[in-house]
Amino acid sequence: MNNIKYVLAVILLCVSGVYAGPDEKLIYPSIKDVNLPNGLRVLLIEHHEQQTISYRLLVKAGKADEPKGKEGIAGFTSRVLQEGTQSRTSEQIADEIASIGTSLGVSSMPSYVVFGMDVISQYSQDGLDLFADVILNPTFPSDGIKRVKKEMLNSVDLDQTDNDTIAFNYGRSVLFGCVNPLGRTNTKKSVNSISTKDIHSFYESHYYPTNSILLVIGDFSNDKILKQLTEKFGGWKQSQKAERMQTKPDYAKDGRVLIVDKPRMTQAVLYLNQWATVSGNSDYYEYLLANYILGGGDFSSRLTNAVRAKGGMTYPIGSYCNIHWNYGVLSISTSTRNQELYNVYKLIQSEIEKLNNEGVTAEELQKAKDYVSGSIPLQLESPSQIANKILNAIMQGFTVDDLSNEVINFNKVTVEGVNNVIKKYMNIQKLNTVIVCDSKNVKSQLQQIGDYEQANYKNAPCK
Repeated sequence: MNNIKYVLAVILLCVSGVYAGPDEKLIYPSIKDVNLPNGLRVLLIEHHEQQTISYRLLVKAGKADEPKGKEGIAGFTSRVLQEGTQSRTSEQIADEIASIGTSLGVSSMPSYVVFGMDVISQYSQDGLDLFADVILNPTFPSDGIKRVKKEMLNSVDLDQTDNDTIAFNYGRSVLFGCVNPLGRTNTKKSVNSISTKDIHSFYESHYYPTNSILLVIGDFSNDKILKQLTEKFGGWKQSQKAERMQTKPDYAKDGRVLIVDKPRMTQAVLYLNQWATVSGNSDYYEYLLANYILGGGDFSSRLTNAVRAKGGMTYPIGSYCNIHWNYGVLSISTSTRNQELYNVYKLIQSEIEKLNNEGVTAEELQKAKDYVSGSIPLQLESPSQIANKILNAIMQGFTVDDLSNEVINFNKVTVEGVNNVIKKYMNIQKLNTVIVCDSKNVKSQLQQIGDYEQANYKNAPCK
């Protein structure tokens, strides 16, 4: 099946002109990389195969920038931009979006927010007018702020009912700590404390030209659209740069076990995490393949095979890694019946120990390479996908040349390289474990785990 998927990917990308061969560079469209006089970096990619244009604006304004006590302000600010501008009400914005058959997407990430709009070419000017107006001329009307605040407060309530979210939030606080904004969670208190003045201040401190990148890809000529972009974004004023707390992984720190008590649960949710490699390290590709083999490969992974397929003890289980230029996180998550809690916990540890002691096989590694290599071209089938791929690379500190060599770099990875990375990073002593459960009902199993801390699910991870 993996080989079939790989062949299909090659066929698709050969047709579009992006893919060159299984052991050759991915051929990305040429990029015109310019800076406007105000410092805004603009990336232009002509792509005439589809009559569409995709606008993407990346702003370095995420959860990593949130002041203590104002958790949620990054997402609040990005969401309220669509609530009104100097020339458009929220209703007019919604009507114009509908009239040109598009949407304005907002993707919030730990360190960035990305605004996106895809339009057919005949509506490119209308789309650009609206896109620029929402970003550059927000008025933050009181009724819009009230509406967004209500939605965010509802999300806080919903998060307390979702056991996976509870586990994830506590897991982040254990790994990052409560001093780091990435370890803190939105609370009713923090969301309620966010004022119009706070939103204005956050916007002015983070939304400015040299803190942003504008990428446009599609059916246009570079000269014409650069003129249009200069007219729209050239007047965007520079602001004072906001300082961001830098995340520094502590690879030497031992892991913790935290039990989050939630009475009357008939299942237990397990969430484990530890520091991973960073995108700038030479072992980046080895790490991604190691993760695929451990738990990132769905039904082909070791965790699925050992804990679910053979043991029949859990619902879906998997591992995933979130890797940035300055830190990376490996996470493992699953849920199980109360009576299987300790067995599942030990099986997860056992699989990681096996990887350390026995390493991966050549067959496992080849399957991982085939799947990952085959999936990369499938991420480049449309202009919007190419735009997203490039922006994700920029956020990780990669260049387009790095992207072009992705398949080659994955295929260079050796068994020895993967095994060295596993020994370096995937250590059960450094693994944090959060278990959301009815602690009284599983007390005897928790005692087998050993020393642990305890919290109540109703409380915020960081007080």
